[in-house]
Amino acid sequence: MKHCVRPRVKLRYRGGRKTTVLHGRSTGFWVFIALASMITGTVFGEAVGAVLPDRSVALRQFFSGGAELSIGPLGFDIYIIRFHLAEIAVKLNIMTFAGLLAVGVLYKWF
Repeated sequence: MKHCVRPRVKLRYRGGRKTTVLHGRSTGFWVFIALASMITGTVFGEAVGAVLPDRSVALRQFFSGGAELSIGPLGFDIYIIRFHLAEIAVKLNIMTFAGLLAVGVLYKWF
């Protein structure tokens, strides 16, 4: 008789569709937690950079500096609906990734 290895990721049916369950939580929950931790990490990095004295340029650059990705302007005009978006931007710094690391630790614990 062959031994079956149970997968870590279990599939569950909700509303007629397959959903992935990670530690009893849905995938949407973990995506939300990851985005919230990235936002919190970025805000925390900016706050630390603002509190540091002016003479510590290297530390200020380390915490608040980073890459900024932006797309824009975007817009479309249909006869009935007109939509215009000036810019979508994402700012990433080192604390953003620290927030993602915190989610990884939480995933292991919970």
